[in-house]
Amino acid sequence: MNGNNSDQVPIRKVPSSERIQRIIKEFYNEFGCQPAFVARVPGRVNLIGEHIDYCGYPVLPMALEQDILVAGSLTEEHKVCIRNANPKYVTFELEIKAYDDITITADKDGKPFWYNYVLCGLKGALEHLNNEFSSGLRLYIDGNIPPASGLSSSSALVSAACLAFLYAQNATLNRTEIASLCARCERYIGTQGGGMDQAIAFLAEKYCAQYITWNPLKATKVVLPEDASFVVAHSLAEINKAATNDYNRRVIECRLASKLLALSPETNKDQSIITLSQVQKLLDKTLEEMVTLVYERLPKSIYTKDELCKMLEISEEEMDKLYLTPNTRHLTEFKLKQRALHVYEEALRVEEFREICVQSNMNGKSNGSIRDKTRSSGDENEILTSLGKLMSNSHESLKSLYECSHGKLDLLVDISSKLNVHSRLTGAGWGGCIVALCPNENVKNYIEKLENEYYVEHCNIDKNKAKSYIFATTPNYGAVIYNNQ
Repeated sequence: MNGNNSDQVPIRKVPSSERIQRIIKEFYNEFGCQPAFVARVPGRVNLIGEHIDYCGYPVLPMALEQDILVAGSLTEEHKVCIRNANPKYVTFELEIKAYDDITITADKDGKPFWYNYVLCGLKGALEHLNNEFSSGLRLYIDGNIPPASGLSSSSALVSAACLAFLYAQNATLNRTEIASLCARCERYIGTQGGGMDQAIAFLAEKYCAQYITWNPLKATKVVLPEDASFVVAHSLAEINKAATNDYNRRVIECRLASKLLALSPETNKDQSIITLSQVQKLLDKTLEEMVTLVYERLPKSIYTKDELCKMLEISEEEMDKLYLTPNTRHLTEFKLKQRALHVYEEALRVEEFREICVQSNMNGKSNGSIRDKTRSSGDENEILTSLGKLMSNSHESLKSLYECSHGKLDLLVDISSKLNVHSRLTGAGWGGCIVALCPNENVKNYIEKLENEYYVEHCNIDKNKAKSYIFATTPNYGAVIYNNQ
Protein backbone atom coordinates (compact mmCIF):
# COMPACT_ATOMS: atom_id res chain seq x y z
CA MET A 1 0.00 0.00 0.00
CA ASN A 2 1.40 3.32 -1.04
CA GLY A 3 1.02 5.89 1.69
CA ASN A 4 1.56 8.77 -0.74
CA ASN A 5 -1.67 8.16 -2.65
CA SER A 6 -4.57 10.07 -1.05
CA ASP A 7 -7.01 7.43 -2.32
CA GLN A 8 -5.23 4.77 -0.32
CA VAL A 9 -5.13 4.14 3.40
CA PRO A 10 -2.50 6.61 4.71
CA ILE A 11 0.76 5.32 6.16
CA ARG A 12 2.24 7.50 8.89
CA LYS A 13 5.11 7.39 11.33
CA VAL A 14 4.35 5.78 14.65
CA PRO A 15 3.14 8.57 16.98
CA SER A 16 4.41 9.04 20.50
CA SER A 17 0.95 8.67 22.01
CA GLU A 18 0.83 6.66 25.22
CA ARG A 19 -1.66 4.14 23.86
CA ILE A 20 0.31 3.36 20.69
CA GLN A 21 3.52 3.03 22.64
CA ARG A 22 1.80 0.74 25.14
CA ILE A 23 0.57 -1.69 22.47
CA ILE A 24 4.06 -1.81 20.96
CA LYS A 25 5.53 -2.65 24.36
CA GLU A 26 2.86 -5.26 25.10
CA PHE A 27 3.38 -6.82 21.67
CA TYR A 28 7.08 -7.21 22.46
CA ASN A 29 6.32 -8.71 25.85
CA GLU A 30 3.95 -11.22 24.24
CA PHE A 31 5.93 -12.22 21.14
CA GLY A 32 9.54 -11.23 21.92
CA CYS A 33 9.89 -8.98 18.88
CA GLN A 34 8.85 -5.52 17.74
CA PRO A 35 5.69 -5.15 15.62
CA ALA A 36 6.29 -4.20 12.01
CA PHE A 37 3.23 -1.94 11.95
CA VAL A 38 0.10 -0.87 13.82
CA ALA A 39 -3.24 -0.65 12.00
CA ARG A 40 -5.84 1.73 13.44
CA VAL A 41 -9.55 1.65 12.56
CA PRO A 42 -12.01 3.99 14.35
CA GLY A 43 -15.46 3.34 15.71
CA ARG A 44 -18.31 5.47 14.48
CA VAL A 45 -21.49 7.15 15.55
CA ASN A 46 -24.31 7.48 13.04
CA LEU A 47 -25.98 10.88 13.37
CA ILE A 48 -29.04 9.92 11.35
CA GLY A 49 -30.05 7.26 8.84
CA GLU A 50 -30.51 4.07 10.86
CA HIS A 51 -31.23 0.69 9.27
CA ILE A 52 -31.39 2.13 5.77
CA ASP A 53 -27.89 1.46 4.40
CA TYR A 54 -28.79 -2.15 3.56
CA CYS A 55 -31.88 -0.79 1.80
CA GLY A 56 -29.66 1.28 -0.50
CA TYR A 57 -30.19 4.72 1.07
CA PRO A 58 -27.60 7.30 2.16
CA VAL A 59 -26.49 7.62 5.78
CA LEU A 60 -24.71 10.32 7.76
CA PRO A 61 -22.13 8.97 10.24
CA MET A 62 -18.86 10.32 11.62
CA ALA A 63 -15.77 8.55 12.94
CA LEU A 64 -14.95 8.55 16.65
CA GLU A 65 -11.69 9.03 18.49
CA GLN A 66 -12.22 5.56 20.01
CA ASP A 67 -10.68 2.83 17.88
CA ILE A 68 -9.32 -0.68 17.39
CA LEU A 69 -5.53 -1.02 17.20
CA VAL A 70 -3.88 -4.08 15.67
CA ALA A 71 -0.11 -4.43 16.04
CA GLY A 72 1.36 -6.96 13.64
CA SER A 73 4.56 -8.68 12.60
CA LEU A 74 5.25 -11.19 9.84
CA THR A 75 6.14 -14.84 10.33
CA GLU A 76 7.57 -17.33 7.85
CA GLU A 77 5.01 -19.90 8.96
CA HIS A 78 1.62 -19.75 7.28
CA LYS A 79 0.03 -19.24 10.65
CA VAL A 80 -1.85 -16.51 12.48
CA CYS A 81 -1.37 -15.94 16.22
CA ILE A 82 -4.09 -13.73 17.72
CA ARG A 83 -3.80 -12.06 21.13
CA ASN A 84 -5.92 -9.45 22.91
CA ALA A 85 -4.72 -6.84 25.41
CA ASN A 86 -7.79 -7.62 27.51
CA PRO A 87 -7.08 -10.83 29.46
CA LYS A 88 -10.74 -11.84 29.44
CA TYR A 89 -10.45 -12.65 25.73
CA VAL A 90 -8.86 -16.02 24.97
CA THR A 91 -5.86 -16.37 22.66
CA PHE A 92 -6.23 -18.12 19.32
CA GLU A 93 -3.95 -19.55 16.65
CA LEU A 94 -4.58 -21.26 13.33
CA GLU A 95 -2.80 -22.38 10.22
CA ILE A 96 -3.87 -20.51 7.12
CA LYS A 97 -3.85 -22.06 3.67
CA ALA A 98 -7.00 -20.85 1.93
CA TYR A 99 -10.04 -18.79 2.84
CA ASP A 100 -12.24 -21.89 2.55
CA ASP A 101 -10.33 -23.43 5.44
CA ILE A 102 -11.36 -20.66 7.85
CA THR A 103 -14.61 -21.53 9.58
CA ILE A 104 -16.58 -19.11 11.75
CA THR A 105 -18.10 -20.86 14.76
CA ALA A 106 -20.11 -19.75 17.78
CA ASP A 107 -20.23 -20.69 21.44
CA LYS A 108 -22.95 -22.85 22.99
CA ASP A 109 -25.23 -19.79 23.31
CA GLY A 110 -24.86 -18.89 19.64
CA LYS A 111 -22.58 -15.92 20.27
CA PRO A 112 -19.51 -15.55 18.05
CA PHE A 113 -16.15 -15.88 19.80
CA TRP A 114 -14.33 -12.52 19.87
CA TYR A 115 -11.63 -13.74 17.48
CA ASN A 116 -14.29 -14.71 14.91
CA TYR A 117 -14.35 -11.06 13.86
CA VAL A 118 -10.59 -11.24 13.23
CA LEU A 119 -11.12 -14.42 11.22
CA CYS A 120 -13.79 -12.69 9.13
CA GLY A 121 -11.25 -10.03 8.14
CA LEU A 122 -8.58 -12.62 7.35
CA LYS A 123 -11.01 -14.78 5.37
CA GLY A 124 -12.13 -11.84 3.24
CA ALA A 125 -8.56 -10.70 2.64
CA LEU A 126 -7.52 -14.21 1.55
CA GLU A 127 -10.48 -14.46 -0.80
CA HIS A 128 -9.57 -11.09 -2.30
CA LEU A 129 -5.97 -12.24 -2.77
CA ASN A 130 -7.10 -15.55 -4.31
CA ASN A 131 -5.22 -17.27 -1.49
CA GLU A 132 -1.91 -15.84 -2.72
CA PHE A 133 0.05 -14.73 0.33
CA SER A 134 3.64 -14.98 1.48
CA SER A 135 3.62 -14.54 5.24
CA GLY A 136 1.78 -15.48 8.39
CA LEU A 137 1.07 -12.93 11.10
CA ARG A 138 1.31 -12.28 14.80
CA LEU A 139 -1.51 -9.95 15.80
CA TYR A 140 -1.95 -8.12 19.09
CA ILE A 141 -5.24 -6.28 19.48
CA ASP A 142 -6.35 -3.46 21.74
CA GLY A 143 -9.63 -1.57 21.56
CA ASN A 144 -11.27 1.24 23.51
CA ILE A 145 -14.62 1.16 21.68
CA PRO A 146 -17.14 -0.21 24.20
CA PRO A 147 -18.23 -3.65 22.91
CA ALA A 148 -21.91 -4.22 22.08
CA SER A 149 -22.48 -0.45 22.29
CA GLY A 150 -23.68 0.25 18.74
CA LEU A 151 -20.48 2.20 18.02
CA SER A 152 -19.16 -0.33 15.52
CA SER A 153 -16.60 -2.16 17.63
CA SER A 154 -17.12 -5.45 15.77
CA SER A 155 -16.95 -3.85 12.32
CA ALA A 156 -13.82 -1.95 13.32
CA LEU A 157 -12.20 -5.21 14.47
CA VAL A 158 -13.09 -6.99 11.21
CA SER A 159 -11.78 -4.04 9.20
CA ALA A 160 -8.57 -3.70 11.21
CA ALA A 161 -7.78 -7.41 10.80
CA CYS A 162 -8.44 -7.29 7.06
CA LEU A 163 -6.34 -4.12 6.67
CA ALA A 164 -3.46 -5.61 8.69
CA PHE A 165 -3.35 -8.78 6.60
CA LEU A 166 -3.51 -6.92 3.28
CA TYR A 167 -0.79 -4.51 4.37
CA ALA A 168 1.44 -7.39 5.49
CA GLN A 169 1.09 -8.96 2.02
CA ASN A 170 1.88 -5.64 0.24
CA ALA A 171 -1.58 -5.62 -1.34
CA THR A 172 -2.82 -2.41 -2.95
CA LEU A 173 -6.39 -1.30 -2.43
CA ASN A 174 -7.81 2.18 -2.34
CA ARG A 175 -9.95 3.22 0.60
CA THR A 176 -13.25 2.72 -1.22
CA GLU A 177 -12.28 -0.78 -2.36
CA ILE A 178 -11.17 -1.91 1.07
CA ALA A 179 -14.33 -0.46 2.67
CA SER A 180 -16.45 -2.52 0.29
CA LEU A 181 -14.29 -5.60 0.91
CA CYS A 182 -14.60 -5.27 4.68
CA ALA A 183 -18.39 -4.93 4.41
CA ARG A 184 -18.43 -8.30 2.65
CA CYS A 185 -16.04 -9.74 5.25
CA GLU A 186 -18.43 -9.11 8.14
CA ARG A 187 -21.18 -11.10 6.46
CA TYR A 188 -19.17 -14.23 7.23
CA ILE A 189 -20.33 -13.76 10.83
CA GLY A 190 -23.92 -14.10 9.58
CA THR A 191 -25.07 -10.46 9.79
CA GLN A 192 -26.51 -8.96 6.61
CA GLY A 193 -25.10 -5.46 7.14
CA GLY A 194 -25.20 -2.66 4.62
CA GLY A 195 -21.66 -1.25 4.65
CA MET A 196 -22.02 2.01 6.58
CA ASP A 197 -19.61 1.05 9.37
CA GLN A 198 -16.84 0.06 7.00
CA ALA A 199 -17.38 3.05 4.71
CA ILE A 200 -16.99 5.63 7.47
CA ALA A 201 -14.08 3.67 8.98
CA PHE A 202 -12.02 4.17 5.83
CA LEU A 203 -13.49 7.33 4.29
CA ALA A 204 -13.87 9.53 7.39
CA GLU A 205 -12.22 12.94 7.62
CA LYS A 206 -11.52 14.98 10.69
CA TYR A 207 -13.93 17.82 11.58
CA CYS A 208 -16.82 16.67 9.36
CA ALA A 209 -19.42 13.96 9.04
CA GLN A 210 -19.83 12.02 5.80
CA TYR A 211 -22.88 11.66 3.59
CA ILE A 212 -22.38 8.13 2.28
CA THR A 213 -24.11 6.90 -0.85
CA TRP A 214 -24.01 3.50 -2.55
CA ASN A 215 -23.54 1.94 -5.99
CA PRO A 216 -20.94 3.27 -6.37
CA LEU A 217 -19.75 3.86 -2.82
CA LYS A 218 -19.04 7.56 -2.30
CA ALA A 219 -18.52 9.82 0.74
CA THR A 220 -19.28 13.54 0.63
CA LYS A 221 -18.21 15.87 3.44
CA VAL A 222 -20.91 17.43 5.57
CA VAL A 223 -19.76 20.29 7.80
CA LEU A 224 -21.76 20.32 11.02
CA PRO A 225 -22.94 23.56 12.68
CA GLU A 226 -20.21 25.20 14.76
CA ASP A 227 -22.43 25.41 17.81
CA ALA A 228 -23.29 21.69 17.74
CA SER A 229 -21.78 19.08 19.99
CA PHE A 230 -22.68 15.42 19.85
CA VAL A 231 -22.80 13.51 23.10
CA VAL A 232 -22.75 9.70 23.16
CA ALA A 233 -24.22 7.92 26.19
CA HIS A 234 -24.20 4.15 26.76
CA SER A 235 -27.49 2.68 27.96
CA LEU A 236 -25.58 -0.24 29.55
CA ALA A 237 -27.89 -2.63 27.69
CA GLU A 238 -25.68 -4.73 25.45
CA ILE A 239 -26.63 -6.67 22.33
CA ASN A 240 -24.61 -8.86 20.00
CA LYS A 241 -26.48 -8.56 16.71
CA ALA A 242 -24.80 -11.69 15.34
CA ALA A 243 -26.15 -13.77 18.26
CA THR A 244 -29.86 -13.20 17.49
CA ASN A 245 -32.02 -12.96 14.38
CA ASP A 246 -33.40 -9.50 15.26
CA TYR A 247 -31.12 -7.67 12.82
CA ASN A 248 -31.45 -10.14 9.95
CA ARG A 249 -35.21 -10.27 10.50
CA ARG A 250 -35.44 -6.54 9.72
CA VAL A 251 -33.26 -7.00 6.65
CA ILE A 252 -35.44 -9.72 5.18
CA GLU A 253 -38.67 -7.89 6.09
CA CYS A 254 -37.39 -4.98 4.01
CA ARG A 255 -36.55 -7.38 1.18
CA LEU A 256 -40.04 -8.84 1.23
CA ALA A 257 -41.62 -5.38 1.41
CA SER A 258 -39.67 -4.37 -1.68
CA LYS A 259 -40.97 -7.43 -3.54
CA LEU A 260 -44.61 -6.63 -2.73
CA LEU A 261 -44.23 -2.94 -3.55
CA ALA A 262 -42.78 -3.82 -6.94
CA LEU A 263 -45.32 -6.54 -7.62
CA SER A 264 -46.45 -6.64 -11.25
CA PRO A 265 -46.48 -9.23 -14.05
CA GLU A 266 -43.17 -7.80 -15.29
CA THR A 267 -41.33 -7.68 -11.96
CA ASN A 268 -42.81 -10.70 -10.19
CA LYS A 269 -40.08 -13.00 -11.52
CA ASP A 270 -37.27 -10.45 -11.25
CA GLN A 271 -35.27 -11.75 -8.31
CA SER A 272 -32.77 -8.86 -8.53
CA ILE A 273 -35.18 -6.45 -6.86
CA ILE A 274 -34.47 -6.88 -3.17
CA THR A 275 -34.02 -3.35 -1.77
CA LEU A 276 -36.50 -0.57 -1.16
CA SER A 277 -34.31 1.91 -3.03
CA GLN A 278 -34.37 -0.34 -6.11
CA VAL A 279 -38.16 -0.26 -5.99
CA GLN A 280 -38.20 3.53 -5.78
CA LYS A 281 -35.90 3.75 -8.78
CA LEU A 282 -37.92 1.19 -10.73
CA LEU A 283 -41.19 3.04 -10.11
CA ASP A 284 -39.57 6.47 -10.59
CA LYS A 285 -41.22 7.97 -7.53
CA THR A 286 -40.15 10.43 -4.85
CA LEU A 287 -39.63 9.29 -1.27
CA GLU A 288 -42.87 11.03 -0.30
CA GLU A 289 -44.70 9.11 -3.02
CA MET A 290 -43.17 5.86 -1.80
CA VAL A 291 -44.57 6.53 1.70
CA THR A 292 -48.05 6.88 0.17
CA LEU A 293 -47.52 3.73 -1.87
CA VAL A 294 -46.64 1.74 1.26
CA TYR A 295 -50.05 2.50 2.73
CA GLU A 296 -51.73 1.51 -0.56
CA ARG A 297 -49.86 -1.70 -1.32
CA LEU A 298 -48.96 -2.92 2.19
CA PRO A 299 -52.16 -2.34 4.15
CA LYS A 300 -51.79 -5.23 6.60
CA SER A 301 -49.92 -5.05 9.88
CA ILE A 302 -48.73 -8.65 9.63
CA TYR A 303 -48.17 -10.92 6.64
CA THR A 304 -47.81 -14.67 7.04
CA LYS A 305 -45.20 -16.70 5.21
CA ASP A 306 -47.90 -18.69 3.49
CA GLU A 307 -49.70 -15.67 2.06
CA LEU A 308 -46.42 -14.06 0.96
CA CYS A 309 -45.56 -17.21 -0.98
CA LYS A 310 -48.95 -17.08 -2.69
CA MET A 311 -48.64 -13.37 -3.52
CA LEU A 312 -45.13 -13.83 -4.93
CA GLU A 313 -46.10 -17.10 -6.64
CA ILE A 314 -43.21 -19.00 -5.12
CA SER A 315 -42.88 -22.06 -2.92
CA GLU A 316 -41.75 -21.92 0.70
CA GLU A 317 -38.47 -23.52 -0.38
CA GLU A 318 -37.95 -20.79 -2.97
CA MET A 319 -38.65 -18.09 -0.39
CA ASP A 320 -36.13 -19.64 1.99
CA LYS A 321 -33.49 -19.74 -0.72
CA LEU A 322 -34.15 -16.39 -2.39
CA TYR A 323 -34.98 -14.02 0.47
CA LEU A 324 -34.43 -15.50 3.91
CA THR A 325 -31.27 -16.19 5.90
CA PRO A 326 -30.46 -19.38 7.81
CA ASN A 327 -31.53 -17.79 11.11
CA THR A 328 -34.82 -16.38 9.73
CA ARG A 329 -36.18 -19.35 7.76
CA HIS A 330 -38.25 -20.55 10.70
CA LEU A 331 -40.22 -17.28 10.90
CA THR A 332 -43.88 -17.41 9.91
CA GLU A 333 -44.99 -13.75 10.35
CA PHE A 334 -43.51 -10.54 9.00
CA LYS A 335 -44.10 -6.81 9.51
CA LEU A 336 -43.57 -5.22 6.12
CA LYS A 337 -45.56 -1.98 6.22
CA GLN A 338 -43.90 -0.78 9.41
CA ARG A 339 -40.36 -1.51 8.19
CA ALA A 340 -40.87 0.10 4.78
CA LEU A 341 -42.44 3.22 6.32
CA HIS A 342 -39.45 3.67 8.61
CA VAL A 343 -36.96 3.26 5.76
CA TYR A 344 -38.57 5.75 3.40
CA GLU A 345 -39.27 8.31 6.13
CA GLU A 346 -35.77 7.91 7.60
CA ALA A 347 -34.27 8.42 4.13
CA LEU A 348 -36.23 11.68 3.95
CA ARG A 349 -34.85 12.73 7.35
CA VAL A 350 -31.28 12.12 6.17
CA GLU A 351 -31.79 14.35 3.15
CA GLU A 352 -33.33 17.10 5.27
CA PHE A 353 -30.58 16.85 7.91
CA ARG A 354 -27.89 17.15 5.27
CA GLU A 355 -29.62 20.05 3.55
CA ILE A 356 -29.91 22.00 6.81
CA CYS A 357 -26.18 21.49 7.45
CA VAL A 358 -25.26 22.55 3.92
CA GLN A 359 -27.45 25.66 4.05
CA SER A 360 -26.19 26.51 7.53
CA ASN A 361 -22.60 26.32 6.35
CA MET A 362 -23.31 28.42 3.26
CA ASN A 363 -25.26 31.07 5.18
CA GLY A 364 -22.63 31.22 7.89
CA LYS A 365 -19.82 32.19 5.54
CA SER A 366 -18.67 35.55 4.32
CA ASN A 367 -16.57 35.90 1.17
CA GLY A 368 -16.84 32.15 0.75
CA SER A 369 -14.52 31.23 3.60
CA ILE A 370 -14.88 33.24 6.82
CA ARG A 371 -17.90 32.59 9.06
CA ASP A 372 -20.17 35.59 9.39
CA LYS A 373 -20.01 36.62 13.04
CA THR A 374 -23.21 38.66 12.67
CA ARG A 375 -25.40 35.60 12.51
CA SER A 376 -27.52 35.64 15.64
CA SER A 377 -27.63 33.00 18.31
CA GLY A 378 -31.32 32.72 17.48
CA ASP A 379 -30.42 31.51 14.00
CA GLU A 380 -28.02 28.96 15.48
CA ASN A 381 -30.64 27.75 17.96
CA GLU A 382 -33.22 27.39 15.18
CA ILE A 383 -30.79 25.29 13.13
CA LEU A 384 -29.95 23.02 16.06
CA THR A 385 -33.63 22.68 16.94
CA SER A 386 -34.47 21.64 13.36
CA LEU A 387 -31.68 19.05 13.32
CA GLY A 388 -32.63 17.86 16.79
CA LYS A 389 -36.27 17.30 15.87
CA LEU A 390 -35.18 15.11 12.97
CA MET A 391 -33.13 13.03 15.41
CA SER A 392 -36.03 12.75 17.86
CA ASN A 393 -38.39 11.72 15.04
CA SER A 394 -35.83 9.14 13.95
CA HIS A 395 -35.81 7.59 17.42
CA GLU A 396 -39.60 7.47 17.61
CA SER A 397 -39.68 5.68 14.25
CA LEU A 398 -37.00 3.21 15.32
CA LYS A 399 -38.95 2.58 18.52
CA SER A 400 -42.45 2.27 17.05
CA LEU A 401 -42.05 1.17 13.42
CA TYR A 402 -38.75 -0.67 13.39
CA GLU A 403 -39.07 -1.94 16.96
CA CYS A 404 -35.33 -1.98 17.57
CA SER A 405 -35.09 0.25 20.62
CA HIS A 406 -34.78 -0.83 24.26
CA GLY A 407 -36.36 0.43 27.48
CA LYS A 408 -33.02 1.81 28.68
CA LEU A 409 -32.45 3.65 25.40
CA ASP A 410 -35.95 5.11 25.61
CA LEU A 411 -35.31 6.26 29.18
CA LEU A 412 -32.11 8.05 28.13
CA VAL A 413 -34.00 9.73 25.29
CA ASP A 414 -36.83 10.75 27.67
CA ILE A 415 -34.43 12.21 30.24
CA SER A 416 -32.67 14.10 27.46
CA SER A 417 -35.96 15.46 26.17
CA LYS A 418 -36.84 16.82 29.62
CA LEU A 419 -33.48 18.62 29.53
CA ASN A 420 -34.45 20.13 26.14
CA VAL A 421 -31.88 17.97 24.33
CA HIS A 422 -32.83 15.95 21.25
CA SER A 423 -31.40 12.44 20.95
CA ARG A 424 -31.83 9.07 19.29
CA LEU A 425 -30.51 5.53 19.46
CA THR A 426 -27.48 5.02 17.25
CA GLY A 427 -26.34 1.75 15.73
CA ALA A 428 -28.41 -1.38 15.33
CA GLY A 429 -30.39 -0.80 18.54
CA TRP A 430 -31.74 -3.32 21.06
CA GLY A 431 -29.21 -1.75 23.44
CA GLY A 432 -26.03 0.24 23.01
CA CYS A 433 -25.90 4.02 22.87
CA ILE A 434 -27.84 7.16 22.15
CA VAL A 435 -26.38 10.17 20.37
CA ALA A 436 -27.60 13.58 21.50
CA LEU A 437 -27.34 16.94 19.75
CA CYS A 438 -26.42 19.54 22.32
CA PRO A 439 -25.44 23.21 22.04
CA ASN A 440 -21.79 23.64 23.00
CA GLU A 441 -22.54 25.79 26.02
CA ASN A 442 -24.92 23.16 27.46
CA VAL A 443 -22.70 20.09 27.09
CA LYS A 444 -21.16 20.12 30.56
CA ASN A 445 -24.53 20.58 32.27
CA TYR A 446 -26.21 17.94 30.08
CA ILE A 447 -23.54 15.33 30.80
CA GLU A 448 -23.71 16.02 34.53
CA LYS A 449 -27.49 15.70 34.53
CA LEU A 450 -27.35 12.37 32.68
CA GLU A 451 -24.71 11.09 35.07
CA ASN A 452 -26.97 11.86 38.02
CA GLU A 453 -30.42 11.08 36.65
CA TYR A 454 -29.60 7.98 34.61
CA TYR A 455 -26.39 6.32 35.77
CA VAL A 456 -26.48 7.17 39.50
CA GLU A 457 -30.24 7.23 40.21
CA HIS A 458 -31.49 4.64 37.71
CA CYS A 459 -28.50 2.30 37.28
CA ASN A 460 -27.06 2.67 40.79
CA ILE A 461 -23.59 3.34 39.41
CA ASP A 462 -20.96 5.37 41.19
CA LYS A 463 -20.65 8.82 39.63
CA ASN A 464 -16.94 8.43 38.91
CA LYS A 465 -17.64 5.21 37.01
CA ALA A 466 -20.57 6.84 35.23
CA LYS A 467 -18.17 9.27 33.57
CA SER A 468 -16.73 6.43 31.49
CA TYR A 469 -20.10 5.76 29.85
CA ILE A 470 -20.77 9.21 28.43
CA PHE A 471 -18.64 11.54 26.33
CA ALA A 472 -18.85 14.49 23.95
CA THR A 473 -17.28 13.87 20.55
CA THR A 474 -16.28 15.58 17.34
CA PRO A 475 -15.68 13.95 13.93
CA ASN A 476 -12.35 12.12 13.69
CA TYR A 477 -10.23 10.73 10.89
CA GLY A 478 -10.44 7.27 9.33
CA ALA A 479 -8.20 4.19 9.18
CA VAL A 480 -4.43 4.55 9.12
CA ILE A 481 -1.30 2.38 9.18
CA TYR A 482 1.54 3.40 11.50
CA ASN A 483 4.96 2.26 10.34
CA ASN A 484 8.42 3.78 10.89
CA GLN A 485 10.13 1.60 8.29
